[in-house]
Amino acid sequence: MHETVEERQRLQALLEDSIGRASPFLRTSFEMPEHSLSAAQLAAHLRGSLTVALGTVTASGEPRVAPINALFLHATFYVPTVAEAARARHIARRPATSLTYFEGTDLAIIVHGRATIIGADHPDFAGLDAAQVECGNQSVRGWQGHGIYLHLHPDRLYTFARDPGALPGDRLSERDGPPAHEPP
Repeated sequence: MHETVEERQRLQALLEDSIGRASPFLRTSFEMPEHSLSAAQLAAHLRGSLTVALGTVTASGEPRVAPINALFLHATFYVPTVAEAARARHIARRPATSLTYFEGTDLAIIVHGRATIIGADHPDFAGLDAAQVECGNQSVRGWQGHGIYLHLHPDRLYTFARDPGALPGDRLSERDGPPAHEPP
């Protein structure tokens, strides 16, 4: 795992806050919190190169969604791409973004937030690129264009697992005490 204790604690707080702020329909359809995942479960399950659907917004406000690889590191998502890609240009001007990872109807992770661009001159770039290569992918430095990483900063992160107990890591409902959004 690439997450520190502090990073997992922040992710856990985000997950609990997201459950508390979910609409009644989303809470019912995702069966929250009974079928929600914990930060430990996400960190244990989201390993290697993942295929996600990434949504961005055009200048005229039109949504654009496309499949792309992503990495889950330090309790957040990173998307390798090039600066010349439409999605990178969208994010440079309008950073609002959404990301979805799913495994059939058994697991879903939905992230809404903002993204920033990490270029080769950023201090985190080398570590991200090393993780990208460690997953068996090519370094973005070798791609046609200027390799970058999009860093998603989530405002909301919703999870659903048909059988949350089947995933490794501590369950949200097995923590000591109630989630932060519920009274003791």
